[in-house]
Order: sequence, then structure tokens, then C-alpha cells
Amino acid sequence: MRKFIINILRFISVTIIVTFLLQSLISIRIKNKSITGYDNWDITKNINADLVLLGSSRCWAHLDPRFFEKNYHLKTINIGMNGHSELPATILRLKNYLAKNNAPKFAVLSFDPFTIPGSFENNSNFINKNNYARFAYSPCEENVELVNYFKYDYKEKYIPLYAIFKYQLFKDALTLDNENIFKEGFELNDEKWDTLKYPITSSMKKYYIKHDKIKNLKVQLQMLKSLCISNKIQLICIQTPVYKSNYDELVFENPGSICKKLNIPFIDTNSANIRNNINNFYNSSHLNKNGILEMNKVLKNKKELKIILK
Repeated sequence: MRKFIINILRFISVTIIVTFLLQSLISIRIKNKSITGYDNWDITKNINADLVLLGSSRCWAHLDPRFFEKNYHLKTINIGMNGHSELPATILRLKNYLAKNNAPKFAVLSFDPFTIPGSFENNSNFINKNNYARFAYSPCEENVELVNYFKYDYKEKYIPLYAIFKYQLFKDALTLDNENIFKEGFELNDEKWDTLKYPITSSMKKYYIKHDKIKNLKVQLQMLKSLCISNKIQLICIQTPVYKSNYDELVFENPGSICKKLNIPFIDTNSANIRNNINNFYNSSHLNKNGILEMNKVLKNKKELKIILK
């Protein structure tokens, strides 16, 4: 019996050592690299951009850093978080960036009726949680707030390899096949809208911010503005197009009114010639490459944006 117990303890000890060693090797391999394309919290370290782009997928898939670099000669980075329209996610992502970089001169927020308030402590939106799980184990100080926002549990934070295998990231970490998946600096989608597979509907309207949430939205937008002011950053809000089936004129006037009350510059690119042309979209709320080019033409002609950025 004693020999059996000793063998068991040896096996456990070897397993623990191998697990820690393998986790260490994986951590070294993926350090300052992306393994899913979305996990850019660390690869944006020491970028020291002049302009950062913030928001949900309507930032991540719409706002091309190269446009701002070419037209305004500002080093630009897109740190939008796909699937996260809640302002707390944006605020925490900006704080994460600021902890690793010099403060930019400007911050552009993709701001529209899909932007909603959320909770810093009780977030329940875990879209893309798997793509960020590589940060769960033993997170660095700068990443702790975002790790807590996604509510990774004790095992994911403290057991080596647990998060890597639970969220099926081992192969990605090993091959690094997705390291340069977004080489344009944002999620550029070049496909046309397949309306047979994804029929035209107005279903996205159900995600408009509810009227009773607007007060809280203003509070959190003011929080973002205050964070920018404390770091001497000029905050700008830009509203990007949706397809006409999901457009409501009165609803899309609200973001501009909110920004006016908070004294935040607001640029609206949701023009009729863009939203009425299905060739500009790959679904009802996201532009494709052609739509982005058309939106950029509108942005380029916005005098207020020129005055601010130049």
C-alpha cells in the first residue's frame, strides 16, 4: 500500500511539473502574438498611436486605420471589440491600451443606437470569451480588469492549461495560423451579402438601445469622456451606416443629440446613398469593403473632422 501511495504521489508530481512546464512553453510561444486574431490586448503594447478607434464590431469591421493614417497623417490603431456594444467594455479596453502605451491625441468611438450601457461588475455578454481565454491564466496586472469583466473562473485563472484546453485554443497556440488573420488592422469583409442564406430583415432593430437605458448610457459616455480628458485625449464619436431595412431616422438622430449635450464632436456617415445600396453591405448592420470605401468618401468630406484631426 505504501509503495502504491508513493507511486501515485510521484505520478501527480510529474503531472503537475509537466503541466506547468507546458503552460510556460505555450506562454513563451504566444507572448506578444495573436492566436485567434481578436486577442490583441498584448500585441497593441508599445504602439503609441496618435489615434485609437473604439467600439464594437461596428468599429472593428468598419473603421480602417489606414484611412486616418493616409488622410490625417496620424498613426492609428483599431482596438474595437467584436460583439461588445456595451460602453464598459470600451472603457476597459481603452484603459488596458493606456496602461501599455503613451496616450493618443485622439480617440474615435463608433457610436450609434446599438451602443448600450452595461455593467463593469456584472457583465453577462461573453461573446468572443473563447478568443480572449489565453489571457485568463495568471493574467498580468494590465489585463486583470478585462479578465474579470469576462468572468473567467478560479480554475481558468490558476490551473495551467485549463483555459487553453477548455476553450480549444491549444492548436491555435501551437500553429499560430491566425496570427496575421487581420493584416489590414481591422476586420475587413470583402464578400457580398448572400440574401438567400441571410435574408433581408429588420431584426437588428430589436437591439436598439431602449429609451429607459439612455440616461445610463449618457453617464457611461461621460465616464469615457472623463477618462479621455484625464489623459488629454480628444474624444470624437462617429456613426456608421446600416442597411435601410434596419434604419429609423428618429432613432439614428439620438446619438447626435446625446453627443451635443455632452459636448462631444459627432460625425454621422449614415447617408442615404450608402444605406440604400445593398452592394455596400455583407449583412444588415455591417459594411463590406465597397461600403467602407463609400463611407470613407463621406468621412473625408466632413469639415468638422478635418478641423479636429488636422
